[in-house]
Amino acid sequence: MEHTLAVESHAHLSRTERILLLLPLAASAYVGLFQLLLPTLLAKLTNFSGNDLYIYQLSGAATFGYAVAMGLALRQSNWSAIRLVVLAFFTFGIGSLYACGADIIAGNARWVVYVVLALTVLFVCITGTTLYRHRGVSKEQPDTAPWFAWFLVVATLLAAVFGLFPLLLPTAFHTLFGLKGTDVFIFRQAGAATLGYAVMGVYELRSRNWQEVRWPAVMAGVFNGLSFIVSLLMLLMGQVNLLVILVTPASFLVTIGIIVALVRRGK
Repeated sequence: MEHTLAVESHAHLSRTERILLLLPLAASAYVGLFQLLLPTLLAKLTNFSGNDLYIYQLSGAATFGYAVAMGLALRQSNWSAIRLVVLAFFTFGIGSLYACGADIIAGNARWVVYVVLALTVLFVCITGTTLYRHRGVSKEQPDTAPWFAWFLVVATLLAAVFGLFPLLLPTAFHTLFGLKGTDVFIFRQAGAATLGYAVMGVYELRSRNWQEVRWPAVMAGVFNGLSFIVSLLMLLMGQVNLLVILVTPASFLVTIGIIVALVRRGK
């Protein structure tokens, strides 16, 4: 009886947990919009070169998606509705710690890297503790259509490639796509943010329950929708490279797929 009550209590977020999760939400909203809308100013304030502003904006699109999903999910106290978003935040944080560590070890770290490091440690502690506390909550039963699972496979593979590649091999990444690659830390952070979507996608495939995947779908929709807009603007301005050519159709198709899934509730 006591065990059952404990599990039921963990099926909902506490007031304290919801307040603490507002911290990574606020940070992702601020940083995401700054990168997305004012990349040149951000580069100037942080003493980065400001080359490859397209990467800044893609990173901003990915980061802002976290804030939107977390904000919507926190309107409820149900753990199953927010679990995968918190998992994505945790993964993003682990990737960000790697990005900060790599920059510090290489001797290239600017002051902003240490600020990001301190905040990331805090956010990893918050999200990691939350995941651990609710680890015993039973998963919901799958209720989405088979086509949605196949769509998730494709979207997850794309997120994995564009997450791990710039995070682990930024030099090879910018060389392959014809970018300048002077702001390696931004490349790694963009990869870390995208990697969170990939890990989230893996757990979406394991769940395939609409209540659990609804806000992750919104999160991915925001990321891909904004990425498509940014990429389209790049094409219209004549700033074309291989990455823009690949991201434009991929982000458009993923956005359309997510819209269909949201309208049909995964059916």
